Formats: sequence, structure tokens, C-alpha cells
Amino acid sequence: MANNDITWVRPEHRAASAAWKKIRDFCKGAEAVKEPGNNYLPLLDSTDKSMRNRKRNEDYLQRAVFYAITGNTKIGLLGLAFRKDPTFSAPEKLSYLLKNADGAGTSIYQQSQLVTENVLEVARDGLYVDYAEGSGQAIILRYLAENIINWRTKRINGRDQLVLVVLRECVEQEDGYAFKDEVQYRELALEEGRFICRVWRRSADAGSATYAVTSEYQPKPKGKDSWDEIPFTFVGAQNNDPTIDDSPLAALVEINHGHFRNSADYEDSVWFCGQVQPYMTGLDEGWRDHLEKKGVKIGSRSPLLLPREGNFGYAQAQPNMLAKEAMDSKRDYMVQLGARLIEQNAAVKTATQSSSEQTSSTSVLGICVSNVSEAYSLAIGWCAKYLGVGEQQAAYAINQEFIAKVAESGMVTAIVSAWQSGAIRDTDMIRALQKLDLINPADSPDDIIDELHNPTPTLIGGNDGNGK
Repeated sequence: MANNDITWVRPEHRAASAAWKKIRDFCKGAEAVKEPGNNYLPLLDSTDKSMRNRKRNEDYLQRAVFYAITGNTKIGLLGLAFRKDPTFSAPEKLSYLLKNADGAGTSIYQQSQLVTENVLEVARDGLYVDYAEGSGQAIILRYLAENIINWRTKRINGRDQLVLVVLRECVEQEDGYAFKDEVQYRELALEEGRFICRVWRRSADAGSATYAVTSEYQPKPKGKDSWDEIPFTFVGAQNNDPTIDDSPLAALVEINHGHFRNSADYEDSVWFCGQVQPYMTGLDEGWRDHLEKKGVKIGSRSPLLLPREGNFGYAQAQPNMLAKEAMDSKRDYMVQLGARLIEQNAAVKTATQSSSEQTSSTSVLGICVSNVSEAYSLAIGWCAKYLGVGEQQAAYAINQEFIAKVAESGMVTAIVSAWQSGAIRDTDMIRALQKLDLINPADSPDDIIDELHNPTPTLIGGNDGNGK
């Protein structure tokens, strides 16, 4: 019997969900890691259910210091990718995407930052291109990995093509001055070579758990009867196919998790060793009863009377540095994995050494950025088809020059000399100077060459600057 439950989740999606939540929590920081209690820390004596042991575990969690290494690394990598504005090339009719890509006021630059961030975290995101009838504009909608619950591909005309995508959406329903969240499902299906979109919502019957189709429509590119493909693309860390990729930050999260556990043990040890225990020896029962009756005050202004041969002292646990050594070891390993940490006393490095180290740590970032750029180029092309301007090439490219190049005078002189001697073309010279940030990388080389060869007239004549 066929399964017609629109809420069905693919097994690989369900299997990856726990890892996605962990990575997102570690990227958010200490509050998200500590909020679920002891999910990320072991319980001290899990067999003891007493209130005292429960309080001890709460203190153990609160004293633990979480170092936001994964989150800082992600932010640092994003900063490298977007230190320059992405380049946008599309027909004039699509220029509105620069300010409003999703119909809610989010620019394509901001949206692509969010997509890149999610790809770095969980190695997965989705872009769906829809058409807004009210504004007459195509929009690019972004879906988190957790909300892409089902998909199916089929071999059509020699290539694997999406024939089904199910997206989970959360919409707000007015409730007086408040609102209620309602879950709905959007089905994107390719049936008999035609793209159909269906929206599933919970039945109106009170307490009903079944979903039914509330709307169905066939989006159409301008000048055509229907789409012959689903205008949806996955965005991944390795490639943009439906396969769930491994997160680029997964290894770093595991070490960050171990570092957090060591930190909890270390802080607990510091607290335990810092509690000094006073003790007395040489007391008989009478002296003991006397002190218990009068009370014992400890301090420089409170003399303590002891019997002959009596002794007073402090007992203190010896510090255990094993947890601290484990923390330092994991910190060094995280640096090797590409963690972007601020080192106050870092030794001065040569430009070549710094460049090679950053290149190794950003190699994965380059693949992620390339996949995001390819996905957006595809999405912009779909937008162009919706508006009937698909004959023009559309492209979107996020910067992949992660390491700032120093424009040395000798290098610039060599480039210009080679151009003047005819060894390189005009466009090669312009692109070389764009890579050095001496010329805006977003400008077209052809436009720059045209400006150089045909300068704008100043409309000022004469020799004195006043037209005389």
C-alpha cells in the first residue's frame, strides 16, 4: 500500500538531524550548549537520584566554561569569503534582486551570506525560485536543511533530475494581538514532465492530525506552458546534489566538545581544590564539647584556645593539572584543524608563511563558496526565465580571493611594463590589477578599457582653467 503521508521524512535526513543540532548549538555558543542541561556533559554519578547530587550536577554544568571556538571559526571564514562584495551579472529586469531577493526585503548579498553560513555549519541548504503574482517578480526562497524532509530523483534524458521535493514551512496565524505557528508542507513535483506545486495544511477538523492539499498551481515561465524541471537546487559542502555531505566544521565541533568536557572537569577541580578544610587534633571529649558549645571563630581577631598538644591546621587538595593539559592539547589540535583563534603573543610570520597557512585552512571554504555561487547562478537563471529574459547569461560569484594580496610597487611596475610592451593583453592587465584590489573587481574589464581609451571630456577650454 502506498504511503501518502506528506510528513514522511527520509531516513538519511532523520539520521543526520542529531548531528545538525549539535553543530548548530556549538556554533551559537555557551547559552545554546548549556540550555539543554547535561546533553553535552556526562552526569556525575548517574545512579544517584538525590537532590544533593542533582544540585552538584547543576553546579558542574554552570561552572564549565565553553570556549566559542567553532562559532568564531565560522564567523572568521565568512569574513574571508565576504571581505569583497560578490559580483552580480544579470539582465536589468533582475536588478531588484540586489535589494529584495526573497520578497521580504533581504538582498541577494545578505541571503547568500546566510546560505554560506548554513553550508559551513551543516553542509546543506536549499534554494527555491517562485513567482510572486502581486509584484510580478521572481523571488529566491531559502530553506534550511532541517526543513527539506523528502526528495526523489529520476533518470530523465540521460541525467538525474529532481522529481519530488517536500519542504516544511512554518507560517504565522493571527490570534488577536498574538499569533500561532502553523506547520504546512510545500510539495514540488514533476509529473508527466510538468512542474506542479501543492501546499498541504492540517485539516480543519479539531484535533485532526492529517494533512490535505489546500492549494495547487502550475508555475509557468514567461512564454511557455509549464516548467520541465523543478526550480529548486540543493547547496552542499562537496557538491550540489541531494546527497547529504559531511559538515566542514564537524571535526572541529568534536574537539570543541571534548574541550568543553575537559573544561568542566578543570573548573570543578579548581572549585574543589579551592575549598580549604580547617581541622583540629589533640582534643579530648571535654574540650570538644566546650568548643562546640561556645562555637569556633576563625580569623586574626578571634583567638582560638586549644589544649596542650592540640593543633589547628588547614587541609587542601593538591591541584590536578591533567584536565588543563588535555584542554591545551585539544586547543592546539583545533588550531591545526583551522580554528581561527586570536593569539595575543603570536610570533611575527612572513607573508609567504601566513599565506600558506591561510590557504590550507580555507581550502574547504573555497569549495563551499564555489557551490553557493553556482547555486545562485542557477537560481538567477530561473528568475530570468520567469520574466522572459532567459536569453541573457546570468551569474553570481562570491569572492574566492580569501587572502589579501599586497600590491608591491615592483609587481605593479612589472605588470604595467608587460602591458606596455605588448606581452599581455589589456584585459589581462586589468584583471591582474583587480586581483590586487587596485581596480574594483566588480567593474567589467571591457568598460574600464573603454574609459581608458575614450576619456570623458572635461568641457573646460583655455589655459587658465576658466575657458579663456
